[in-house]
Amino acid sequence: MRIYRCPRCRAEDISADAHPTRVLDNGLERVVFVCRGCYRAAELEFRIACEAADVVYAPLPIRTGLQQLRDFYAERIAEYDDPDILMDETERFAATQRIRQALADVERRLAIRPLPPT
Repeated sequence: MRIYRCPRCRAEDISADAHPTRVLDNGLERVVFVCRGCYRAAELEFRIACEAADVVYAPLPIRTGLQQLRDFYAERIAEYDDPDILMDETERFAATQRIRQALADVERRLAIRPLPPT
């Protein structure tokens, strides 16, 4: 199985503990996932890059970040569903347990809706 490491520090496996942030790539905003330790520094680097490139900085909306995180985790789980991977169901279940827990947490947060105005 492929291990997803933090692209910033290359030390942490972010398969089940990723944090969405952005980078400025030739003037275009691109979402990347980093580890918990690199999140604040990566956001600061993005803010500085926006200022240097005269791009208006706007924080990543929480729901947008959660949706991207949901897709990231769903892709990690889908990799284990590949029939070419020779694992029995017990091993497959154990290997995806942390990812499924992280996905469930994100889904729970996405299910929270604002109260309607009274």
